[in-house]
Order: sequence, then C-alpha cells, then structure tokens
Amino acid sequence: MRGLATLAVAGLLLGGTATAQAAPAVGHEQFTFQFGDFTGGGQLDYPTGVAHAPVVVLIPGSGPENRDANVLGKSTIFADISAGLTARGFAVMRYDKRYVNADGTADYVSYYNKLDLPKMLDDAGQVLAAAEADQHVDPRHVFLYGWSEGSTVAAALAVKHPELAGLALQGPVAEPWRDLFTDQATRVARPYLATFGRQLAPDDLQRAAKGGGGLVATEYLGFIQPGAYQGDYTIAPAFDANGDGKMDVDTEFLPGLRKTFDAAFQPDGVFKIYAPGRALPSVLDQARALAKFPTLVLQGGRDANVPPAGAFKLNAALHGSLRFYPELGHSLGRTPSLFADDFQPIDRQPINDLARWLSEHLRQK
Repeated sequence: MRGLATLAVAGLLLGGTATAQAAPAVGHEQFTFQFGDFTGGGQLDYPTGVAHAPVVVLIPGSGPENRDANVLGKSTIFADISAGLTARGFAVMRYDKRYVNADGTADYVSYYNKLDLPKMLDDAGQVLAAAEADQHVDPRHVFLYGWSEGSTVAAALAVKHPELAGLALQGPVAEPWRDLFTDQATRVARPYLATFGRQLAPDDLQRAAKGGGGLVATEYLGFIQPGAYQGDYTIAPAFDANGDGKMDVDTEFLPGLRKTFDAAFQPDGVFKIYAPGRALPSVLDQARALAKFPTLVLQGGRDANVPPAGAFKLNAALHGSLRFYPELGHSLGRTPSLFADDFQPIDRQPINDLARWLSEHLRQK
C-alpha cells in the first residue's frame, strides 16, 4: 500500500493530526465473476462500522491489470485509492480484468487476442451490478471511477445507469485512439528520442531504451527495432526510408509511425483492440450523454499517456469539477518530467480531493 493505509489509520491521510478520529476497520468481501470464457475475481473493501456505505467502483486502465492496478510492479494505485477511501467511510469495489489473476499473472495470449473494449464494458457491468446489490452498500450512492482506457468504459457504463450518483475520471481519454497514440509519439516519444541525437543509429536507440525514459517515452522503440527482443537491432525499413541504417528523428520517425499504425489498427494488428468496431468512443464523444452526472476529472500536468489539454476540454463539456496537478503523471504520481512519467505511486493529494468531492456529493443527495 506504500504507506497510505498506515497514514490513513493514523488520521493523516486527509491532512489531520495523529489525534484525529481513527479510521474505521476495513472488511474485505471476495467475488467471482464469469467474464465470458474466464472466471475472474474481485473484492469489496468496506468500513465495518458503516451499515450501508457509499461505494466507488474502480475501472482499470489499459493492459492486463489486476484489482490493485499493479502496473509493471511500479505502483498499486487502486489498492492505495481503496485504502484512502475506506478510511473515510466509503466502500470500494475493484476487480481483475478478464484473463488476469489476482496476483497479476495473466493469460496474455487470450488477453491480447480475444478481449476488446465492449467486452470490458460487459465485465464492468457485472461488477457494478454486484456492488449495487451488496449488503454492505448504499445503492443510492454508487459512483464510478475510470482510469485512462477505463474512462471510456466508465463513461459508456454510466450512460446505461442513470441511477449512479456520479462519475470520476483519472487521465481520461478525450480523443480518438489513433489520435491519442499519435499524440504520445509527437508530444513525448519524438522529443525524448531527440535528446539522444537527430540521426539515431541502432546503438543510439539502445541508449534511449536505457536512458531513464518512462513507458511512453520508450514504447515506440519496439516499432523502430522490432527484432530487438531477439538481439537484432536493425531499424525497420518504415523508419529508415533512405536506407542509411539510421533514423532521422525529424523526417523519418513520424512518417514511419504512420505506416506502422496503418498495420497496427488492422484486425490482426497490435492495436486491434482500439480499431473501429472494437473500441468505445472517447469520453469527450460521450460528454452530452454524461452531462446529467456530477463529474470529477483528475489530471496530471506531466501525463505522458494522455494530453492534459483533453481534460480541460472534457471538463468544459461536462461542466464538471477539474483537479489539475502540474507535477503529477498518468498514475497521479510525482514524476520529475514528462519523459520520466512511469506509473509512480499515486500522490496523497488526488486521493484527498477525490474523497472530498465524493463527500460533497453525498450531502447533495
């Protein structure tokens, strides 16, 4: 929990003192879900001293995440959010994505070949129904929380459930998927690569891979050198148009990426999950249908995964509440720079702000 649970019990999580009222004890109820051909799991964390607690259903971001949102062993932000909210009297429902086990192991072949966003929506619907029906939960006060990819799932699920009390979105996807990935490459990956030179030979690209960049800063190296995992560092022809064995950051990177994306978004491509017909609309595209819900947007200023400008556009469209954190990244963790954004542990302030916003909207009911 990276210390958050301890701080909560001490009464410090929300800026109190050690003499503040102790946080309630927390119970854990385990669930089994039938997600298509996969039997998945989840859990409800709830304050034992509250008869019927308001509940927040956490919907995870991209990749094979478990109920803790354990990303590459770097952070467990859903476990941390749950610790922070249960300390304030909220219940939290979280779950393992389809083909993912509670310990974070996964059936990667099935995950990347059989799952798509509409199926994720179906799975989230099952989890929401279980939360609303649970004996520990107040069904009048059910909130959704969607992170990144999960923001599109949460938005689509909210549209189907007008009974919900509100919607919170972390690092929301506010543009079409191909535009989003192009933004990552243009805003983060290309300027990061340029710090290693303008004409990058294979050795330069390997320096970039080990140069301290976060996931987004370095992930497109896999397209540039597709044989790297097998020890072949040859630059792919799409990124070496003149055949000189190097990639020009200014003239060859983005044109090469456009060609690569053309293949990646095909039915058998690596981004097929985000291809038309398999993806869900961006949250901004769903904004009109979401206008009836109280909405909170949490956005880091050093978010490498989604452009912060999208959160401002979305907030204006929803007439919601925006919390902007200039020094935080996609996980709402502290990151020294945009290039270094790499799923650092979530900062306490966004959890504080989320808890306050939830409490405010309880009082309005």
